[in-house]
Amino acid sequence: MTHRSDKPLRAALLGEFSAGKSTVTATQMPPLWYTFGDAGPVRVLDDDTEEPLAEDGTNSVPLEGTKAVKIALDAPILERFDIFDMPGSSDPNMDPGTWDRLMPEIDIAIWCTPATQAWRQSEAALWDAMPPALQQRSMLLLTRIDKVSTPDRKRVLQRVRSETQGQFRHVLPVALLSAQAPLAQCTASGMADVMVSLEDLCTHAAPFVAPPPQPDRPVRDETRACVRPLITKPRRVSAQRLTPTHRRRANDAGALI
Repeated sequence: MTHRSDKPLRAALLGEFSAGKSTVTATQMPPLWYTFGDAGPVRVLDDDTEEPLAEDGTNSVPLEGTKAVKIALDAPILERFDIFDMPGSSDPNMDPGTWDRLMPEIDIAIWCTPATQAWRQSEAALWDAMPPALQQRSMLLLTRIDKVSTPDRKRVLQRVRSETQGQFRHVLPVALLSAQAPLAQCTASGMADVMVSLEDLCTHAAPFVAPPPQPDRPVRDETRACVRPLITKPRRVSAQRLTPTHRRRANDAGALI
């Protein structure tokens, strides 16, 4: 996967299973890659080739061999960067290699942890393994902050900021269900602070640059294996062609940013 020159950044939504980064019930789905455009959905294979998906085929994509499902949407935020909605890290259905295949290409990380159980040891252990450079281009969101009593919110936020000191550039509380309203109506949700922090992350993020292709290695008979990538022609697609599940997940991702 390579970046378009006019949209160099990639943001990933991360967190444990049922962490509140999405209001949709988790299914056995690979990462969803939201990008700007109107082409039909495609399956991105592990070797970065692409296969067009049928109109009703996005819910039956095999996990094996799939790097991501790319979905094009006419959303203004996607003109700036792509969004990768990653499976929950503790989802029992997730392929352990899913994150390994994509995280090296991520510029900005947004980790979601539920405020009612904020920053568990399993989350801390996984985040410790992330590159320090990515940690400095990351944001930790305490989701469902509205589920914590008002007197306890400050205490929870202080504790998490103390435990994650130096590991995130920003640590913020947010109520994502409230954030589904227009931004102007989301003052209480915390989204105004999220937007400011996101701008800061963008200014400090270095765009991912795909490594140059490696020369083919000769095989024993001195012939070269030639693999012809599958070239797909983008098709125009209306929003109605996406399933309700994908439309909800796209809205959830857009609400975060």
